[in-house]
Amino acid sequence: MMQRVLDYVLANAEKNNPSSILQNIDKFTIESGEFLMNVGPEKGKILQSTLRKHEPLKILELGAFIGYSAILIASTVGNNASLYSIDPDQNSIDISEKMVDFAGLSNKVNFINSTAELAIPKLNHPFDFVFIDHAKKRYFPDLILIEQSGLLKSRSVVFADNVGIFIDDMKEYLDHVRNSGLYKSENIASCLEYRNNVYDAVEISIME
Repeated sequence: MMQRVLDYVLANAEKNNPSSILQNIDKFTIESGEFLMNVGPEKGKILQSTLRKHEPLKILELGAFIGYSAILIASTVGNNASLYSIDPDQNSIDISEKMVDFAGLSNKVNFINSTAELAIPKLNHPFDFVFIDHAKKRYFPDLILIEQSGLLKSRSVVFADNVGIFIDDMKEYLDHVRNSGLYKSENIASCLEYRNNVYDAVEISIME
């Protein structure tokens, strides 16, 4: 399925035009009826707005999938910003790299083929912004690992997708960002990607 999305984008989107590529991924999803676990256009607007507000230079992404959010993030932040995207699936990395290259953003995105659990301790600088959209039961332990590895600083933003639809898997994560005293956290209601009638939400947590 991921290869079919890439083929569709290469055939229909405008090269070096991130907006065209994202729109064609959205169009493929709607036309095919297949569910793609991208952040999607509605929550994508919230993500873009948050990025523009905070203007991060170093961004960490957990979960690349097909490169949708990497393109959205890299095309929104400044030219001197850099994104590190971690995903354990080699096929996801391969597809994401081709998507990002087609968007003309390869100079801003670094993909890491690894589990977050193994990759995070090897990172050696703090991040201004962390986007979490990988295995839902890993949100909490991987955020703790990020904290313990010294990868967050005052005013770092942690943006977590799917905290509404997967609420049962998010209890520890949400309790931590809301009640640990480490963050000022805000929940923003939205809808599940490509399912406007299904409730979802994002959690935006700013380290104190």
